[in-house]
Amino acid sequence: MSEQALVVVAEFKVRPGQMDAFLPLLEQHARNSRAHEPGCLQFDVVRDGTDPDRAFVYEVYRDEAAFEEHKKAPYLAAFRERADPLLLERKVSVHRRVAAPGPGRPRRVLVAAVHLKGRERLLQPLLEAGLELVWNPYDRPLAEEELVRLLPGCVASIAGQEPYTERVFAAAPGLEVVARLGVGWDSVDVAAATRHGVAVAMAFGTNHEAVADHAFALMAALAHAIPRYDRLVRAGEWKLLDHGRLTGTTVGIVGFGRIGRALAKRCQGFAMEVLVSDPYVDAEAVARLGHSVVPLDELFARADFVSLHAPLTPETRRLVDARRLSLMKPSAFLINTARGGLVDEAALVEALRAGRIAGAGLDVMAVEPLPLDSPLRTLPNVVLTPHAAGASTWAIETMAARTVANVLAVLRGQDPGGGLVLNPEVLERRAASRAGAILRG
Repeated sequence: MSEQALVVVAEFKVRPGQMDAFLPLLEQHARNSRAHEPGCLQFDVVRDGTDPDRAFVYEVYRDEAAFEEHKKAPYLAAFRERADPLLLERKVSVHRRVAAPGPGRPRRVLVAAVHLKGRERLLQPLLEAGLELVWNPYDRPLAEEELVRLLPGCVASIAGQEPYTERVFAAAPGLEVVARLGVGWDSVDVAAATRHGVAVAMAFGTNHEAVADHAFALMAALAHAIPRYDRLVRAGEWKLLDHGRLTGTTVGIVGFGRIGRALAKRCQGFAMEVLVSDPYVDAEAVARLGHSVVPLDELFARADFVSLHAPLTPETRRLVDARRLSLMKPSAFLINTARGGLVDEAALVEALRAGRIAGAGLDVMAVEPLPLDSPLRTLPNVVLTPHAAGASTWAIETMAARTVANVLAVLRGQDPGGGLVLNPEVLERRAASRAGAILRG
C-alpha cells in the first residue's frame, strides 16, 4: 500500500426510522465505488452497535488523485441526492495512512464489454480464481481517456469496442491480456499490445451463427417491407405495399469466413443463388458448396442483396464507395453486420436518397453510437440496429465462456490454443523469461 494512501471516515446521523431506507443506498454506493474506481482500495459500511440511527463508512484511496476522482463520480452525486433527505447530519474526515497491514488486494479484471452488464454470473469463474472485477460504469463503450483511467492496476480486460492504443497500453504496465468479447480486433492495436507484452485473445467460433441470423433477418425485413408495414398499421392505415421476396433471388456475400458461410447456408434454404467475393477462398471448394466465386464488381452488379462480412483493414476501409454503389441494381439492398468503416456512409446516404438502391440494413455504422443528427435516422428505406447482430443471449453466453477461459489461461501462462491469441509470441517471451528466472535462481 502506498504511503500516500488516504483514509476517509464518514459518519451519518439518520432521521429516526429511516435507516432501512438509507442503508441500501449507502451499500450500493460502496459497491459502485469498489467496482468502478481502481484507486478505491477499500470501502466498508459499518452500523453503530449502540445507536440504531448512526452509520459509518471507512474508505481507503490510493492517493489524493484517486480521492479527487471519487468525488467526481456520477454515482456519488446520485447517492447524495437520494440520501440527503434521510439525514440529520454528516461528518467527513480525511487522514493519511502511513502503513497498511495484511495481504495485498486481489488482481483486477476490467469488464469493459457493456453486453455483460446484468450477466455477472457468466464471470463467476474469474471470481472463483480470486480475481476482482472492475465494471465499465457507462452504458456505452469506453473512450480512450476512460480506459487510461480505469486500466491501471488491472491484469486483464474483457474488451468490447473501446480503443486499445499505444497510449492505453503505456498507461497499464501490469496488463497481461486483452480478451475480446467478440471476433473483430480492429479496435486493438495488436502491434502496440505486443510491444508492451500484452496478449490479445479472441472469442472465435462463438457468435457467427447469431450474426448470420441477424443479417438474414435484415434481408427479410427489407424484402418484405416489415418496418414500413409496421409504421403504416400503427398509424391506422391498412394497405399493401409493392414489396419484394427472398426466394429465388441472388445474394452477394463479401467475405466468406465463418459468418459468410453461415449466411450462405440460410440462403440456400430459400433457393437463393449465392455469389462470393473473397480473395482468400478456394473457388473449387466454394463451388462444391453450390456457390460461385466472382469478382467484387460483378457481385455488386448481379446481387439483389449485398451482405458484408469482411474485416476492417486499410485495404477494406470504404470498400463500398460511390462507384460500387452505382453498380447495384435500383431494386437491390445493402446489408452490413461487419464494420461501419467498410462503407462510405455519405455515398450510401446519397444513393438511398436518390433511389439508386432500394434500401439498406445496417447493424454497424462509421461512428457508434449513431449520432442523433445522422441522416441515416431519417431515411424510410433503412433498417437500423445498434451493433446487436452478435449479441443474442445464447451468443453472449458462449462468447463469455470463451473469453473467461482465455483470461484464465493467459494469466496461468498458458496458450488457450486454436489460434485464439493473435500474438502468441508474447506468451512465448513470458515462458522464456520464467524459465530463465528459474535457471538463474
